[in-house]
Amino acid sequence: MSNLFGDELLGMILPIVEQRLRDPNWRLRESAILAIGAVSEGCTTGLTPFLPQLIEFLVPSLDDPRPMVRSTTCWTLSRFSRWVVQLAFAPSPDQPAPATSAQGQDFVSRILGGLLRRVVDRNKHVQAAACGALATLESEAREDIAPWLGPVVQALGTAMQTYQRKNMRCAFDAVATLAENAGDAIKTPEAAAALLPPLLQKWEAGGDSQPDLYQLLECVTSVAMGVGLGAQDYAAPMFTRALQLARHQLSLRAAAARGGDVAYEADHVICALDLLSGLADGMAAGVEALVSANAAALREVLLASCSDPQSPGIRRSAFALVGDIAKSGCGQHIHAALPSIMECAVANLQPNMVAAYNMSVCNNACWSAGEIATAFPAEVVAPFVPPLATALVSVLQMTMVQRSLGENAAIALGRLALKCPEQLSAGFGELVLPWCGALRRLRDGAEKEQAFAGLVRLVQINPAGGTPGLVAMMNAIASWQFVQSVELHTNLTQLMSGYEQHLGPEQWGQLLAAVGAAVQRKLANFANINTRT
Repeated sequence: MSNLFGDELLGMILPIVEQRLRDPNWRLRESAILAIGAVSEGCTTGLTPFLPQLIEFLVPSLDDPRPMVRSTTCWTLSRFSRWVVQLAFAPSPDQPAPATSAQGQDFVSRILGGLLRRVVDRNKHVQAAACGALATLESEAREDIAPWLGPVVQALGTAMQTYQRKNMRCAFDAVATLAENAGDAIKTPEAAAALLPPLLQKWEAGGDSQPDLYQLLECVTSVAMGVGLGAQDYAAPMFTRALQLARHQLSLRAAAARGGDVAYEADHVICALDLLSGLADGMAAGVEALVSANAAALREVLLASCSDPQSPGIRRSAFALVGDIAKSGCGQHIHAALPSIMECAVANLQPNMVAAYNMSVCNNACWSAGEIATAFPAEVVAPFVPPLATALVSVLQMTMVQRSLGENAAIALGRLALKCPEQLSAGFGELVLPWCGALRRLRDGAEKEQAFAGLVRLVQINPAGGTPGLVAMMNAIASWQFVQSVELHTNLTQLMSGYEQHLGPEQWGQLLAAVGAAVQRKLANFANINTRT
């Protein structure tokens, strides 16, 4: 009703709500608190002037003797999380704090304090509601939760030690949301010490056959990625055990393929691979000793997983792990497996595999190929370039291809061109049109700069090869708002100047007419787009 009638509804319900909030009957108080939360979405504008008073009433209700009142209050407060955060913090770090910052931060402090008391409540319904409300506030506050991080991780650590199975998933969700949103604030040994031991104790106590293993390891992965190098003291047993879990399940898969009557859990392989990826991504170069010590087993798992004939989920996670290992600087330890891994990547980018069920695999195959190209020297990458480039161009030539896949393919192709331009120069004329069409859609950033650096390199080697796609190339260059790399900006400016001289005034004028007036203005101003600070 609030979504339908909006603020008009408030005139009817607010007098009743105000009366019931003060009623000694807890059932009436609970119904009023529930009503406030229920109309919060549709009546936000009308409620805004009353929110400070509502917060003043709701926070003490978190300590109401009745569990139902405490539980409903948690939910209702979560509905106002965005408003409280906007009251307390600037939208971004480069903007000034709002005038209401002091009041807003006081509200955040009081709400968080109350929710954390309820996270360790003795009533299981209150526990679940508090964890859900805390997760909502964490996702809204993001890095701004830093001043309260210590009490938050302590409360969640206590919850994971005391909750029963049903509510444990609620705790996992709150922990994972915190790890994924708190930014650099959570990258500390203290946060790791509060969150990882109870999670690893759950894993140890329940073993690899516990029914909630997937949810548990998803949470461990989020924490490992979030705390980064803070996880160093716990990384070795996590890495070893995840690798053992993946190997064991893959051996069961092989036995089942031979006709054996064995149970095989693909999800366990996926969560083990994701945990290994999380450690590589979070610890970066700090994971090198673990990768080195387990290199043979890791290559075995990657080869079996990248070539898994049945589970797209396993292939997706395997290619993600390949990319994260290469990105972390540990690629030398999987060097021996690269030919087979890249063959699998090419196989997953064939037209019959570019389908909805396999889309995440295609995306990760593109991304991992680009990370391999970045991490390894040209002589290692060169043998993989022709088949990969053919597969990537076929993806770019598809109609209605998923946008993220087109972007990943364009970036991967740029990284291959940057590392091994000689391998691609002869076919530049065939790939330039679909490639530049995809480059145009990339958002400004480091990956776009790498892709365009590859384009520049091919133009430098074979400028004539770029002429069939000059209109698309100019449209792609015009898509830039700001080029961080001074070298790339200079090279792109020289690229346009070189083609203008090569074509001559008449053909260059025809080219500009083909791209249209809006693109002409952007190209004319391209030399000046980096003048802002």
